Amino acid sequence: MNILTDSFPTKIKIENEIYEINYDFKNCIRIIEAYEDEDLTIQEKHFIMLNRLYKTVPKNVEQAIIKGIKFLNCGEEGTKDTKELSRIYSFEKDSKYIFSAMHQTHHVDLSIDNMHWWKFCSLFLDIGKDTTFSNILNLRQKKNRGKLSKEEKKLFADSRDILDLNYQKEESEEVSEFMKLFNDGGDEERM
Repeated sequence: MNILTDSFPTKIKIENEIYEINYDFKNCIRIIEAYEDEDLTIQEKHFIMLNRLYKTVPKNVEQAIIKGIKFLNCGEEGTKDTKELSRIYSFEKDSKYIFSAMHQTHHVDLSIDNMHWWKFCSLFLDIGKDTTFSNILNLRQKKNRGKLSKEEKKLFADSRDILDLNYQKEESEEVSEFMKLFNDGGDEERM
């Protein structure tokens, strides 16, 4: 398929039957997030994809999964082992940076635009280098390759909540930060 000359797909053909799909980028991101959720089994991930992507789940579930994943890959066959790929972004964790980068680079307001998944992916792949999101990706790639400078290592350590995809604050850390803010605010009011 050539996205310059052909229309984006809105249906998937399985065994001579045509199935309408929910092709909006927001829906597809939710499916991708399910596939990234380590707490879900592969069967649960496929179930979510089938029920979110297809308006009517096809009879041939195996083909529906194969073709659904191909759709999510923008028409490409899923040949690479995803465990070998180092993840450098998360639609969930990086959502505000992706949102602003798409606006800054393409002048697209993702809060109001309904956009086909393939169009979103094409724009996403061409996010400008002068965005915060691009800088975050650059630092993550350097860390994965072991190429961070001394200053970048410090920045990464100081900003783990933003830069480290696997970092999650401990509940006691969050409570501690809240109490610090609460106590600081309380002192100012008493003055």
